[in-house]
Amino acid sequence: MTSELCYSLLDEPLLTVRTMGGDRRGATLPDVLAGLSRDDIASFEALQAHQRQAWFCFLAQLGALGLDRTGRESLPDEAGLWRRMLLELSDGKEGAWSLAVDELSRPGFMQPPVPEGCLSDAGFKTEFKTPALLDMLVTSKNHDVKRSRIFKPAPEHWIYALVTLQTMEGFMGRGNYGIFRMNGGFGSRPLVELAPGLRWGLQFQRDVRVLVAARGRILEEFEYDMEGYALLWLEPWDGAKSSGLPLAECHPYVIEACRRIRFISAADGQLSCLGANTKGTRINAPEDLNGVTGDPWTPVDLGDSKALNVGSGGFSYDRLADIFLTGEYQKPPALEHTDEERNGGYLVATALARGQGQTDGFHHRIVPVPPRVSRCLLQESERQRLGQMAKQRVELASKVENNVLRPALYTLFNAGSDGEPDADRARPWTNAFDEKVDDVFFHDLWRSVDMSGEEAARCWQERLYHIARNRLEDAINSTPLPSMRRYRAISEAESIFEGMARTHLTKLFEEPEGEETHEPAAAN
Repeated sequence: MTSELCYSLLDEPLLTVRTMGGDRRGATLPDVLAGLSRDDIASFEALQAHQRQAWFCFLAQLGALGLDRTGRESLPDEAGLWRRMLLELSDGKEGAWSLAVDELSRPGFMQPPVPEGCLSDAGFKTEFKTPALLDMLVTSKNHDVKRSRIFKPAPEHWIYALVTLQTMEGFMGRGNYGIFRMNGGFGSRPLVELAPGLRWGLQFQRDVRVLVAARGRILEEFEYDMEGYALLWLEPWDGAKSSGLPLAECHPYVIEACRRIRFISAADGQLSCLGANTKGTRINAPEDLNGVTGDPWTPVDLGDSKALNVGSGGFSYDRLADIFLTGEYQKPPALEHTDEERNGGYLVATALARGQGQTDGFHHRIVPVPPRVSRCLLQESERQRLGQMAKQRVELASKVENNVLRPALYTLFNAGSDGEPDADRARPWTNAFDEKVDDVFFHDLWRSVDMSGEEAARCWQERLYHIARNRLEDAINSTPLPSMRRYRAISEAESIFEGMARTHLTKLFEEPEGEETHEPAAAN
């Protein structure tokens, strides 16, 4: 292929999709957007798990931007209309949707024009030989995920890696700056939202509607421009520190391109990819933003006025309860309840946790939200009640772990004698306690919606007691102890456990007048 524009997302079926009917076929980008608008796409066959969020946000932002710029009120389900909408977004520049564009003064897909006119003069020296090397995923010693695992990459592999890099990457050393939509250069851009279903089309349609409805509020809170930059790769960029675009001149849903990248197509059709360092970020944003940018999927910690950063712990039950229920975080538009979730839905949380020169894991969690709970969350008083209950349950779980299970484990490991607590030795069982609580937390919380306050509190205390008790018994059965002191150690550990349980789980050991003792449900 030696034509001026190579691998056009507008006109070539570069993206392999599987339809809801099970057919596997190639699709253009307009085909994809039309298929999502009809809810007819089941999966993207070459898309990797950690790339899903970037690709989804890219598509949803494209949808919202397309409606804004064309004045349409609903998503078109015809590829031809989407093609015209995309061209309008790119000011009629077809090359803006092509992977390789010979003329450097013109944009390529996610690739800003090179005003220097020559790649070598512009400092394009870094060669990315595979999509995995272009991608933002940082692996350890090449054995977490193989860096060169795709031996013959197709254009779609490059497309997904490019979108992930340009819209999700952070700071990776001098000359390699990241996006403005995260809290710090080593932060992450999370996605936390509600969804009426888990199909691509349902999530896409809902989120585009949410973005369109929220744009006025975002404009009131942040300095954006509805007529401003929408696709950052359309603008020439020489990488100079002074060449960053003002944030106030961008559309609220601007799609970023944080790195200088350029593809070259050889005569045999093979793609090569080059990158150049920059002296500054693509967007000039205030340093004190702390990631609070109006991103429709990012929660904001109200205490610190900072965007959520997800670390190696991922979306634990306590973190997710704070984000979704307790009021500790400002919910992004995509996480706010709408009538679409009245009959139930899903809480979806995704993030690729980043550290300094490393990746701290890909975290993806889905929590079903039953219809009864969804309807409760549409009412302010019920939201507050459920949030308070969640907060109390998180605090009680922490008390049981630290004040009931942990002292019993320390006594057991010291074989009934005085000694220093060994937190490292206890960690496997305290971690197991956390994991089990994490498994049941939301299920039990949703179940409590129809209970009285007393009954709900008692059931949760029963659950925590049995989870902790089973962890202690597991430690007793698996820990080697001196034979002369074994029974004393077990007896004292159990005594401490039961005594502390009675102190902190008071409702569990109450016997209400006129009622039979409630038999607690077993929990492993």
